[in-house]
Amino acid sequence: MGERNKRVLMELLQLPQNQTCADCNTQGPDWASIGSNGLGVFICVTCSGIHRQLGTHISRVRSCRLDQWPDEAVEIMKEKGNDLVNAEMEKHMPPYYSKPSPCDPQMYKEHFIYAKYQLKEFNGEGGGGGGGNPLHYENKTKEGKLYKRGKQDKQFRERRFFLNAEDGTLRYFVKDGAKEPKQVIQLHLLNISLAPDKIEHPHGMQLSFLTADNTTRHIYLYADDAKVAVDWYVAIRAATFNLYRKRDPSLSSEQIIHRLNYNQGKQGWISKTGPKHTEPYRKRWFTLIHRRLQYFASPLDAYPKGEIFLGSISEGYSVRDGLPSGQTEDGYGITIITPEREYLLCCQDKQDQKSWIEEIKKVISKPLSANDSQGSRRGGRVFRTLNFIRNQAPNLLHR
Repeated sequence: MGERNKRVLMELLQLPQNQTCADCNTQGPDWASIGSNGLGVFICVTCSGIHRQLGTHISRVRSCRLDQWPDEAVEIMKEKGNDLVNAEMEKHMPPYYSKPSPCDPQMYKEHFIYAKYQLKEFNGEGGGGGGGNPLHYENKTKEGKLYKRGKQDKQFRERRFFLNAEDGTLRYFVKDGAKEPKQVIQLHLLNISLAPDKIEHPHGMQLSFLTADNTTRHIYLYADDAKVAVDWYVAIRAATFNLYRKRDPSLSSEQIIHRLNYNQGKQGWISKTGPKHTEPYRKRWFTLIHRRLQYFASPLDAYPKGEIFLGSISEGYSVRDGLPSGQTEDGYGITIITPEREYLLCCQDKQDQKSWIEEIKKVISKPLSANDSQGSRRGGRVFRTLNFIRNQAPNLLHR
């Protein structure tokens, strides 16, 4: 009986709907969650650990390969499965709350699984998200304490943040009793991402936005609690999503989400020389965001030292392995060719060089859309400007 049940489970795992984790889409799940209410989903080992934290009254976790399965449990898995359960448990999940991916931080996966199975926020039973009722992430205001890294002294200090969804702003205050905020950030100029690895704190976040002088500013934060961090992350996304929808009703949810998802992509250390190609190579922290390849003196700098705008192949942009003839490589060379100049970069690892080239090729192989920033070129460096905002959502600039 045990071997027969195991064969049935292996067959169920081969079905297309069960070949990825029900909660984070990791390929090849070999664990399962069986709930007291008939829940039956296949999940990955990471999500299985989170399910165990929910308690057996919500989720009973078993290994498909190692554990013994009673007949009744196997029958539940046959009747349910990932597609059927997700159709019910995620039917009211708002667009701004994106389902976790395999590479998302642990705190986001924990938050999602807790909201999905314990709070039942996405199936209409948890007091919001169903029948037109908004979730708590869509409250008009949100206020709380977060730890912000200082621009000058690099120390994290507690600051009061205030999100106003009605006027589309995020403010922070240096002192509790302060009437005037230290900074007011317009949500349509803001991107928020979860960044625990970069900040070296499990509840780390990053804010990136345009300042009044059209330069990119980064603010690094963390919260004492994982739920607090993700609540802020989702609340800011919700406020920004609804701001776009209110100001331009013609935009689809997919178009708005595309604009919200300018999260950091690939990042890491690369050595870079100057425009004359005679300067010594200097180590810089690079991040690739959409078509902007930014570089920093250190990963947590508030401002990038510069940006390389990556256009399309049809406009004369290309990337190749190695450096031009006569140039000495400080590792494994990469040459980025733009209409204005060639950028010479060097990675210390061959695999790193290969992966950067692949990522850059993906970007430049896509034609420029009407929403792509053309950038403003100053002194051989390319900086993001308000052209991006004018192209993305013109009426957001007319308040």
